[in-house]
Amino acid sequence: MRSQATLEIMDRKRKRDVMPASASSPSHGYEIVTINKWLHGWSSKISSTTKANDILPLVDLRSYDEFNKTHLHTDDATPLIVNLPLETLISGERSCELPPRHVEFAILVPISCTELFSSRNSQCSIHNLFFASKSSATQQSRKPWLVRQVILESEDLWNEERVLLNYIQMKRNTDVSCESKGSVISFRPLPRLWKPDPLVSSGILPLLKDWIRKQCNTSSRKDNNHQHTPWTVFDLGSGAGRDVCYLAEEVKAFYHSSMLQQQSNEQNKHFPLHFVGVDHHRGSAKRCEPLWRNRGIGDITSSHLLNLNKMDLVNDCFMNTSFINQTTTNEKSKSKPLCIYAIRFLNRKLLSHIASSTSSIESMDHEPSSLYLPIGTIMAISHFCKPTKTADWSFDHPKVSNVLERDELNTLFGNKTDGEKWSILMDDICSDGDHGRTLIQFIARKIA
Repeated sequence: MRSQATLEIMDRKRKRDVMPASASSPSHGYEIVTINKWLHGWSSKISSTTKANDILPLVDLRSYDEFNKTHLHTDDATPLIVNLPLETLISGERSCELPPRHVEFAILVPISCTELFSSRNSQCSIHNLFFASKSSATQQSRKPWLVRQVILESEDLWNEERVLLNYIQMKRNTDVSCESKGSVISFRPLPRLWKPDPLVSSGILPLLKDWIRKQCNTSSRKDNNHQHTPWTVFDLGSGAGRDVCYLAEEVKAFYHSSMLQQQSNEQNKHFPLHFVGVDHHRGSAKRCEPLWRNRGIGDITSSHLLNLNKMDLVNDCFMNTSFINQTTTNEKSKSKPLCIYAIRFLNRKLLSHIASSTSSIESMDHEPSSLYLPIGTIMAISHFCKPTKTADWSFDHPKVSNVLERDELNTLFGNKTDGEKWSILMDDICSDGDHGRTLIQFIARKIA
């Protein structure tokens, strides 16, 4: 173990060798630092999300191969280090994995880009990606990302790394999140720089975990040759697919953990859920599918292009969703809805259609336009909502016409005119955290 004095000498030597004359950029708000300086943390002057001396999340921009050969690594989740190769960010394949634009973070610049980056040349792809105030595609103004610290890779960098941190070699992409425990494969979510909507993490995920736990207990008592037909979780207006990604990763990890406890390799082959992102935007799949594939959940997720204003198409989607069976890849299986959720997506016609759904297949003969949802189906909504029944909406976005009344969902799903169909599990108000706008966190479960 080297002394602190030795480490400081190495730190000064690295500054002389690889840092440009100007070690900061006042215009862009970042400073060029050593690993040691990065590990000492950052004191934010503007962001409430970064506490004093927090170690900033680090985005390693090197290629997969370079990252897998040698990279920064610690034994716990702090500091957070995520490999997002520069070319995948420029192409858009993994750009949705960057943190929100109000979150401060650091980047590690590949050695092949350090000279151009230090010169601040207008041709520097890293500068254009992170600090441009205008979109190159649409020419619309945008907020630059809050990159506060920059580590420049050099030949000496990893000598410093060997002293400061332990590092290991890991397999690429999806293999990183999987490991073998005897004959059973375990799965763990990859590090992420973004957070899901609170309803997803605190409301929907616990319900899905509870359902998984019951399924595992039931499956352990069944014959292993029993045919497994997955149930489906639908995200309405899924956008970039990050909420789908979060749920699929966390539920898959929980499922494999449960299987490990039972030491059941046979059950481990039959993951009981399939996650579907539904959106009317034609570019949605191009954003979602690479994200899901890169994070090891491509086999349990799919995207569906659908006009959610056409109820006949909605019925067909919920009742006839099919996908390739995981165990017999040459056959297609149909699934049943387990959970439907919408995050900051409002379609009142669709919500009314779901609220009035039937749980009886027989009634479909008399009302062919009705939607069938089995008893137990979960409906969850997180959307902008007035905080009280008498409150006004004082924000420009979204418009008041796209904001829910405080008791609107409770009235819709709690309607007992033709019998009680839903049990309301959650009906809370919270803040969006960005502008002080209020959101409703609503969950109901079908009981009839």
